[in-house]
Amino acid sequence: MNHQLLDAGSIMGAEKRFFLSNLSTPDTVVDLAAGQGWSLKGKRRIDTLFCLQGTVWVTQECDIRDYVLHEGDAFLVTLPGLVLVRAFKPARIGYSEHFNTVPFKGRFGQTVFN
Repeated sequence: MNHQLLDAGSIMGAEKRFFLSNLSTPDTVVDLAAGQGWSLKGKRRIDTLFCLQGTVWVTQECDIRDYVLHEGDAFLVTLPGLVLVRAFKPARIGYSEHFNTVPFKGRFGQTVFN
């Protein structure tokens, strides 16, 4: 199969979804009815939106691309300004003000280098 690189960085014909398993839980959870919108404004860079349920459309000010998030997808805000979210169908989104990861509580085994 001949894969093409899209401007979003994904490859046609390949799985495009990613799962960030080490992110902390959202600070805020919002339920949206079909067609209902939600917005953020200000210097929100590095804030994270999570689609916890349903499907939502996301756009951010000064970004020519629009994004569709499905359940399990996350969106990292990369530009300051207005961020709009609209539900295609009933949806639940999560929002975190910082891109935080869950702290590691295990221990590393001995590493041997040759």
